[in-house]
Amino acid sequence: MTSRSTTNGMAGRGRPAEGIFGWLRAMDPILLLTSLALTAFGMLAVYVSGATPEESYGLAFNQGLGFVAGLIGAVPLAIYDYRKLQKYLPWVYGAAVFMLLAVTITGDSAGGAQRWIDIGPVQVQPSEFAKLLVVIALAGYFAENPPSETKTFLKSLGFLGVPAALVFAQPDLGTALVFGAVFFTVSFIGGAKLYQLGLLAASGLVAFALAVKFQFLEEYQIARLTAFMDPTGSTDVGYQVLQSKDAIGSGGLTGKGLDATTLAKLGFLPEDHTDFIFSSLAERIGFVGGALLLVLFFVLIWRILHVATVSKDRFGVLIAVGVATIFLFHVFVNVGMTMGMMPVTGIPLPFISYGRSSLVVSVISLGLLQGIAMRSKAEGYKG
Repeated sequence: MTSRSTTNGMAGRGRPAEGIFGWLRAMDPILLLTSLALTAFGMLAVYVSGATPEESYGLAFNQGLGFVAGLIGAVPLAIYDYRKLQKYLPWVYGAAVFMLLAVTITGDSAGGAQRWIDIGPVQVQPSEFAKLLVVIALAGYFAENPPSETKTFLKSLGFLGVPAALVFAQPDLGTALVFGAVFFTVSFIGGAKLYQLGLLAASGLVAFALAVKFQFLEEYQIARLTAFMDPTGSTDVGYQVLQSKDAIGSGGLTGKGLDATTLAKLGFLPEDHTDFIFSSLAERIGFVGGALLLVLFFVLIWRILHVATVSKDRFGVLIAVGVATIFLFHVFVNVGMTMGMMPVTGIPLPFISYGRSSLVVSVISLGLLQGIAMRSKAEGYKG
């Protein structure tokens, strides 16, 4: 009988030592602590955004439920060997398309978009789950089929086009752009040629220009673009942006305090617990607190990319790159729009904006990344 050596709590090939302590030692501690810090930040931000104590408790409680639900999905996904997912890629992709079709047919409408479905007493946003599923499917496809080959590249565009078209029809332009960003980074790291990506980018810009010219966009989307160009010329969306910038500026260096009377409390900043939660929080905790939050996001994304660099297989590398792209795109667009540097979208700030679907998927994504990190350590990496 042969024996297997163990190193730093590892046992066997590609598998951490048995027992909870073996799994904990194998996890990426920086990734874990950063995600917990961001979750705590988000719980605080959601709580103080409530107009009344009852609303504050309700928002924080629901957000806490989202975190628990995310953990329930993240823990088994971290333990499960993610490489086995490659056998089920058609099912992963099919699940993403099915959920988006379901919301298109039976979803609830709010704010001019049909993005939610009711599952019993719980309202779910399928597009949030579809983002992760598309990353997994695309990573698995490119892991076995180099995108540098024109046939593979075009076929992958067809795969992406279906979920992108479904979210665009909701309409949810923000999520469609997330899909586009994921495709660019994952295909680039996977080996796509620059001219392929250049042609795709040019085609996307032309398509967007035509959509604006021939009014394929919804009225509220046109209003958001108009407000981005001239916030003072819009009475609705532009007002939100101006109030958001005022809130951030009035926070000063250290903020007004968590229980202060803020623009959001006075009703001047709409969507202060969702789209504009960064503005609401920055007014309370100031430049220092806002900068600390952005540093936490920087550390999170850096550590996710670290997982990509130590992964022992292309599938793990591309999953990590795709997840990093989602987080980076969300942070850049959400924070940028609160400062008037990006058009207003419905893209949430990960871990911070109120929304159980977004939080559940964020936590599950990090569980998947921990699985990649643990197996990288088990196969020889000790960092």
